[in-house]
Amino acid sequence: MSPALTRRGFVAASGSLLVALAARPASAAPGAGAAPLTAFLEVATDGRVKLWSPTTEMGQGTHTAHALLVAGELGVPLSAVAVETARPAAPFRRNGQMSSGGSWGVRAWEGPLRTAAAQARAMLLAEAAARHGLDPAALDIAEGEVRDGARVLGGIGAYAAGAAARPVPAEPALRARHPLAGTAVPRVDIPAKVRGEPVFCSDLSLPGLVHAWARLGPVTGGAPARIDDRATRAVPGVIDVVRLPTGAAVVATGNWAAIRGAEALALDFPEGPDARLDSAAISAGMTAALGRAEAAPAPRADGDFAAAEAAAARVIEAEYEVPYLAHAPMEPWNCIVRFDADGGLEVWAPTQAQDRLMGAITAASGLPAEKVRLHTTQLGGGFGRRLRDMEGMRDAILVARAVNRPVHFHWPREEELGQGWFRPAQKARLKAALGSSGQLLGLAIRTAGPSMVMDFAAPATPIREGGLDGTSVQSLADTRYRFGAYRLDYAMARFPVPTAPWRAVGATQNGYFLECFLDEVAMAAGIDPLALRRTLLAHDARALRVLDTVAEAAGWGTPLPAGRARGIAYVESYGSLCAEVVEASLADGRPRVHRVTVALDCGRVISRDGARAQVEGGVVQGLSAALGEAVEIRGGAVANRNFDGYRLLRMPDAPARIDVQFIESGETIGGVGEPPLPPAAPALVNALFALTGRPIRRLPILAA
Repeated sequence: MSPALTRRGFVAASGSLLVALAARPASAAPGAGAAPLTAFLEVATDGRVKLWSPTTEMGQGTHTAHALLVAGELGVPLSAVAVETARPAAPFRRNGQMSSGGSWGVRAWEGPLRTAAAQARAMLLAEAAARHGLDPAALDIAEGEVRDGARVLGGIGAYAAGAAARPVPAEPALRARHPLAGTAVPRVDIPAKVRGEPVFCSDLSLPGLVHAWARLGPVTGGAPARIDDRATRAVPGVIDVVRLPTGAAVVATGNWAAIRGAEALALDFPEGPDARLDSAAISAGMTAALGRAEAAPAPRADGDFAAAEAAAARVIEAEYEVPYLAHAPMEPWNCIVRFDADGGLEVWAPTQAQDRLMGAITAASGLPAEKVRLHTTQLGGGFGRRLRDMEGMRDAILVARAVNRPVHFHWPREEELGQGWFRPAQKARLKAALGSSGQLLGLAIRTAGPSMVMDFAAPATPIREGGLDGTSVQSLADTRYRFGAYRLDYAMARFPVPTAPWRAVGATQNGYFLECFLDEVAMAAGIDPLALRRTLLAHDARALRVLDTVAEAAGWGTPLPAGRARGIAYVESYGSLCAEVVEASLADGRPRVHRVTVALDCGRVISRDGARAQVEGGVVQGLSAALGEAVEIRGGAVANRNFDGYRLLRMPDAPARIDVQFIESGETIGGVGEPPLPPAAPALVNALFALTGRPIRRLPILAA
């Protein structure tokens, strides 16, 4: 179905107006006098515009970019546009799914949202022209008013009801120049957050709501052998203890009683078949995979690496490794479930994947989709974690059914980290063939590790055992670098640790592997790291511009204070090109990041402040992963289940300065949320390599 689906097309495809309205959260249904002009937009009599966004607001500012696109195209002030996430329905799906990820929030929806706004504008102008006996081509909308030149005919709200009855133009004319694109505008979600309004699921409440807190087994999927709830039931306020497939939930009249009851619950779990699995065994398994005779070739092979290796004057080889990473959102999994008297089910949840979650809801409840109303709340952090919440949703429905009351279901922090779906651990073996003058004749890379797609997409995974998982060669198979001969393959090594997308997915691993190894090659060849990259990208003017922009902005090659060094990294992902320079030092063996300079070519920037915040957040998260983050597996379970053991970047370790250079190349719009993350770790590691002469081939840097 076309993403530019008209309102009437949507109604026809859905069968009735009632189904069309089901695309809107019941909590934000059209108010009195509000007129739906398209599946995305409605206009109230006072001129306010409601935008039903196809994506989740995770704090990344996508709803602001969507509001900006609509406001500018329609011709209303940004302050007049309110945004809420739509309920799952055809107009809000991309490739058959309503979800938020892959840095698609703006680049996938710029066209459909501008089209929807242009449709609404054309309908409003047609109505105004008919009322006043004017030519609609002579009219326009500015500042929320219909204007005939300098004459104001009235606010758009006065024409909304009539416009809603008019045909929706299939191909409306877009404004030649979007008046707001690329400007710095305030975030539309900030005022409510500052006021403390209940924008997150954790803040929501309903009449008669009870709270349930989960206690789950240490090993994912393990069922309890024994539950002793005597001490729990003695806690004042505890209502019930509900057995779950992998643990139990304590239900109470309030949060504190449920928490205390969950802490008092005694659970015994049998030792499973993976009780001896630990991080060392996983690392050894990936090393064994690197040494296999066969591996799955990537869809890129340039020249004959074996011949290049045979002709080389020198061959350099290294192995790199990264650990499992947790998403670690500030808001652990929680949701509200309420069964209605009419047999329906209403759910409030902070999800990135509405259709996936709807599948889990219908499977757990046994209800058809038309009996379920899913409201998407804002997320207190996602990073891919809220793409996979099926188990938590299942358990919440079990509890609500058991107590026959609306339930606010919570995972404590320990379960959020311990039961998460993690970014895969991965290893890489890289080999470079150098000529007699130090030139790079060829490069060979083998990556080894779990298949994220086989875990995440199960049971309908498109990848066979031992096959190629494209995420494991992401940013390697599609890099613009030309190495001469190039051989790339992947050796699958699966472990019973569930994996799922983590912000920027495989680019976070492979950017580190390749970019740090290139600095090793540059040192061996006696070449400046920037010069080596410029040679490898000499054929690509767009990539060279990114490199040169970051180098100039960072002062590459200029003197630094004693004890400091710069490192550079360049990674392509999600349709964007990103290069970063990190300026760092060492104090008592601990890295200190003084400055990060970023050059990002994402084609075009829609919301400049939002894009800058995304870049800064990506840099900080990339440095956090490089310095301290690692999921430790012991006894088949996650050992570090809270922030005392899972070390996120603290404020004293954050960069003192982040400078961002956007390059408006005019190319196809690319992602912004994920591309700035992958270069951060290798740029830091390369700065430390320049300082010490010792490569860092395993992350995190501050591992005990």
